[in-house]
Amino acid sequence: MDARKYRWSKHYESAEEELTDILAAKKITAQRWTLDEMDTIEPTVHDFATQIWCAEGSVVYVVGNKRFSLQPGDTLEIPANLSYEATAGISGCVCYQAPPSK
Repeated sequence: MDARKYRWSKHYESAEEELTDILAAKKITAQRWTLDEMDTIEPTVHDFATQIWCAEGSVVYVVGNKRFSLQPGDTLEIPANLSYEATAGISGCVCYQAPPSK
């Protein structure tokens, strides 16, 4: 299975408050995390699938050999046992992470 990107918002001026409302409505418990400008996440592999929701700023993920640029309103699903790394954009990023919803 490959990683997949999609929109959680139809608006390109999405806000963190909109995302937290969506997560609450779907009863998804997600962990909030941030990266400062150009900070990185070193190569990581989990034995579980995960979803990343971008709430503010931007971040570029490399999953396997594919690049995914996330902006506010984007979600990235990363399957279990697939290596990924990331670099925040020039404004850093605010993201939420949780197991995929069912």
